[in-house]
Amino acid sequence: MLPYLARRLLDCLTVLVGVSFIAFALLFLTGDPTYLLVPENFSRAQIAEFRHLAGFDRPWYIQYADFLRHAAVGDFGLSLRSHLPAMPLVAERLPATFELAVAAMALSLIVTLPLGVVAATHRRTLIDSACMAGGLLGQSTPTFWLGLLLILTFGVDLRWLPVSGRGGLAHLILPTVTLAMYTMGRNARVVRASMLDVLANEYLRTAQAKGLPRVSVIYRHALRNALLPIVTVAGLDFGVLLGGAIITETVFAWPGLGRLIVNAIYEKDFPIVEAAVITIATVFVTLNLLVDVAYAYLDPRIRYS
Repeated sequence: MLPYLARRLLDCLTVLVGVSFIAFALLFLTGDPTYLLVPENFSRAQIAEFRHLAGFDRPWYIQYADFLRHAAVGDFGLSLRSHLPAMPLVAERLPATFELAVAAMALSLIVTLPLGVVAATHRRTLIDSACMAGGLLGQSTPTFWLGLLLILTFGVDLRWLPVSGRGGLAHLILPTVTLAMYTMGRNARVVRASMLDVLANEYLRTAQAKGLPRVSVIYRHALRNALLPIVTVAGLDFGVLLGGAIITETVFAWPGLGRLIVNAIYEKDFPIVEAAVITIATVFVTLNLLVDVAYAYLDPRIRYS
């Protein structure tokens, strides 16, 4: 197990370096941010001096090497706008994004697990067709459109729920439903497909023949053996929800990491963008590692050499 974990940690480190390089390269290709940062009345000499002091006149590989050296010890530099350390600004917004992603993930699992099981156990019936149609609708609905529709319906017309900001449970409902809709539609189909594969096995017929209750056979025996693909998708989904929250946070003015990234991109605040991208990538690869380790617990036949 330990050699496997060591190899996986090395893979995770390689992925993070690759992500940092791609993000840095894309930001570098957007152009020099000097003219967005200096006053309009600066002369050419003053602009050149500012560019030199900021290090923007150096070759890209020198700038990247300098960034990588400081990022290795957690120093992502100062925000070009606020002149505050970039990583604390990102860490300040991260709890709000985590709150939204966890709520969306919990809602998705609470809805899709029983929905997928019911669809699989009622295969080729009206119930199955309705469940899969609902899943297809969830996958096909654009996030921004759904968010605006919920705002108009429950916030403007009915005035039941707040439509912006972060506060109590009421503020969390609309953005959670908006963010979770796509994953609910996809995961319901994944649960159904995985359950159908398991329900075809002989040992379940044997369990039913011995007189075990059908609910026990389905949820205690079949569902556990169907969890491997579900856990894989759920682990990937959480990372996707962290990144995909950008649109939802923008629509609902949720003070999370997504809005910070959008504003930083518009302002070409490179340290903030790099710190946020690396943070999301770190969470993503960590979840993938935890999912791989969880396989051995869910399926005793899996062993890591």
